[in-house]
Amino acid sequence: MSNIDTYISKASQITQPIVIHLHQLIKTACPTIDEQIKWNAPSFELNGNIVCSVMAFKGHVNFIITQGKFLNTTLAGLESIGEKSNMTGFKGIKTLADLPKDAELIALIQKAAEYSKTTKRFE
Repeated sequence: MSNIDTYISKASQITQPIVIHLHQLIKTACPTIDEQIKWNAPSFELNGNIVCSVMAFKGHVNFIITQGKFLNTTLAGLESIGEKSNMTGFKGIKTLADLPKDAELIALIQKAAEYSKTTKRFE
């Protein structure tokens, strides 16, 4: 069992389907992405850069795009994560219906992955 599978198995009944779905979308969008657990959450990396993270809490999930402010996207529900941060994401996801359409998320993940390939390693 991978670290991501272990993380998913420990997620709450509410958040588990969301984490599984996001994990599948990330792998569909970018099959070669590296999976790790960083800061106690699934982290997905390319070129040594974290592209996105999925954080399951007891009653909701946050899906974070690490350098999302540079992607020039206006996807509904995508919000800034912190005033001084380059991260954007979807916070407080309680059901799959809270997410944009799969095709929109896949396109966002692919855009973030492409950005990470052309960027120096984030520290």
